[in-house]
Amino acid sequence: MRIIEYPLIYWKIQNEAFLGCLVGTGMQLVANNLRSLKADFTEYIEKQLKDSYFFQPAIQQIRFKRFKLAVRPHFHEGGRIYPVIETVEVPIDAVYGKTTEGYFECFLPLLEKSFYFYNLSDIEKLVEHFSKDILHQMPPSEIYRMILPEEPQLDLINVRIAKPKKTKNMSWDFGNDAKTLAGIAEKLPQARRQNKSLAPDVAWEQGAKVQMLQNYLIQEHANVLLVGKSGVGKSALIRDMIRQVSTAQKSLEPLERNTFWQSAPARIIAKARYLGEWQMICEDLIEDLQLVKGILWIENFVMLALTGGEGPEDSMASFMTSFIRKGQLRMLSEVTPEQLEVMRRLLPGFVDYFRIIKVEEMDIPTTLRIFNYYQEYSQKHHHVTFTQQALETSYVLLDRFVRYDNFPGKALRFLQKCTAEAILKKQASLDHLDVIHTFSQQSGIPDFLLRDDVLLDDEVLFDFFKERIKGQDHVIHKLASLIKVFKAGLNDPHKPVATLIFAGPTGVGKTATANAISAYFFGMGQQYRPLIRLDMSEFQHGGQIYRLIGSEGKLVQHVREKPFSVVLLDEIEKANPLIFDALLTVLDEGILLDSAGRMTDFRNTIIIMTSNLGTTQRSSLGFRQYQEQDFEADIKAFFRPEFYNRIDSCLIFNPLDAETIQEITRYELDDIEKRAGLQQRGLKLRFTEALIAYIAEQGFDKKYGARPLQREIERLLVAPLARKLMQEPTLRDTTLSIDFDGENIYF
Repeated sequence: MRIIEYPLIYWKIQNEAFLGCLVGTGMQLVANNLRSLKADFTEYIEKQLKDSYFFQPAIQQIRFKRFKLAVRPHFHEGGRIYPVIETVEVPIDAVYGKTTEGYFECFLPLLEKSFYFYNLSDIEKLVEHFSKDILHQMPPSEIYRMILPEEPQLDLINVRIAKPKKTKNMSWDFGNDAKTLAGIAEKLPQARRQNKSLAPDVAWEQGAKVQMLQNYLIQEHANVLLVGKSGVGKSALIRDMIRQVSTAQKSLEPLERNTFWQSAPARIIAKARYLGEWQMICEDLIEDLQLVKGILWIENFVMLALTGGEGPEDSMASFMTSFIRKGQLRMLSEVTPEQLEVMRRLLPGFVDYFRIIKVEEMDIPTTLRIFNYYQEYSQKHHHVTFTQQALETSYVLLDRFVRYDNFPGKALRFLQKCTAEAILKKQASLDHLDVIHTFSQQSGIPDFLLRDDVLLDDEVLFDFFKERIKGQDHVIHKLASLIKVFKAGLNDPHKPVATLIFAGPTGVGKTATANAISAYFFGMGQQYRPLIRLDMSEFQHGGQIYRLIGSEGKLVQHVREKPFSVVLLDEIEKANPLIFDALLTVLDEGILLDSAGRMTDFRNTIIIMTSNLGTTQRSSLGFRQYQEQDFEADIKAFFRPEFYNRIDSCLIFNPLDAETIQEITRYELDDIEKRAGLQQRGLKLRFTEALIAYIAEQGFDKKYGARPLQREIERLLVAPLARKLMQEPTLRDTTLSIDFDGENIYF
């Protein structure tokens, strides 16, 4: 009888609840007490060891230590970094020990990171190095979640094995001969409680394709490539096939079973530190796969030709070609048609070693049946029911707005999100209003724009924009027309929602208008600011085009992360003309393909370009009047006809008059009351007309419009107010009247 000790780290999250994490696997369970938690893990491990190969710890004399790192969280937005005010102390828990091979291994459970090292004295700086690298990529909300109220504890789970496996095979064992495969790939199918998952590993209505895939892989020993648009069910086909094969092979001896492993090119070479090491890692990976009759499922297939060397000819795909040709490596993957063409262009011969299975998008009747299949599954396993109207509404919303994805993938992901929210709210039935609310929270589009039974109130619409945009009523009227077209569903579905140019002098409200549009269209329930602002003066050279629309370009990254948003291209006339040409497809078709064949969808965005064209040639600054058609003439003269013709509307902003400047000043002054220091003290502010007139005069510049206004408010009002509050700390729950006597501002 052999006993294996599995390290368990656990937290007490409530009075009668414990959360446990099986170190080295990412497996988590919750139980009422520690004894039940360990019993559940023991049962799970014993079952895995009986049915298949499973991770066996190689660490001896396991230790636990908590490190504390000083981290300053920050936001990424618009290509810039905005750190928060305070530095927080983040606890990093580490489980480590010496392995049977003589080196040390360390796990960071909350960060799901592990690494090897040779000197025990290096652990603190190594933990700091790996942790800070991960924390630097996290938004502040995720960092704060790691600051748990309870410190975790380390325990051991003792599992008895009657007969140890003596064959030289693969388990998830970091200390055996196949540790390379274990470190860079995941074994499938993963253990999961089928009735607890939000969706089963079943490819509904795709039984013939699943059987074809199984025949190619198991009987013909071929490499397979599934080709289809995003969301058509390629990954579901693979998972269903793996589930069926694993079930059918349970009666076979372990060495006769096929095993399936999932990885990605970037993950395979992540540990390569010096020239030539990634080739050695690939060779070890291939040897390990041969030991366990492994089939490798590669994510992001195109990156095989873009990872490793300087070009496709010395890439990972090129290196693996000889092993595939000899039958020493078997692979499967999935690509879109665009990615397949890119792969053929980069490395034509590589794709020829794969059997291609085309997966087409389902027709409408089949898609609707998928909705009903999921409804039945959700009702049976989660006791959450969708009404027929809710399913129909889901289809209509997804078909109209989520055009960057396809059925049935986008339907299942959305319905799973609805089910998860219903479980949290303990809601047994979902109707069409619940579905609309969930979609509104996901996209940011307010429900009154999604519901046909709710009329658009013109007065409320105008009030929303007039509160935020001063002195530009003609612009508000044009925006109202745009919104009505969108609500009626009459906007072109194959283009961005709108493509606009905002022209006029600086400081008259062009950026403020873009902010108002983003808040109105996409501001409902969004966790991120639905405005993407790019300063086009940063792209004045043709060589900088890749930084904007390349695979890692700012514009592409932002729109992939925020598909429902306003894209603000500030001072568009300063960009290189090559960038205008690159944007033609975006403005005309609403899509953009990068060098790896990945599509970025702009059809749920509003693209706004601001421009100062014409303001330097005429006396249209300050309070003087000008002719709108003169600005339009300058814009037409600057842009090529094929670019200008793709613009939906050109909105010319008026210079600001004295009355408008005072309205803006009132708006900015009223906004001061919302600041935390005044809210905490319960202080209200009252401004006299003399003060408003003085600040309006000081904050307006004929050249820069109202742009200096906020700076003057901070200098003339906020700074003296801060001094007064510091001098009178007991000043609370009252109203401060602020006046100007002709020379000074006083309270």
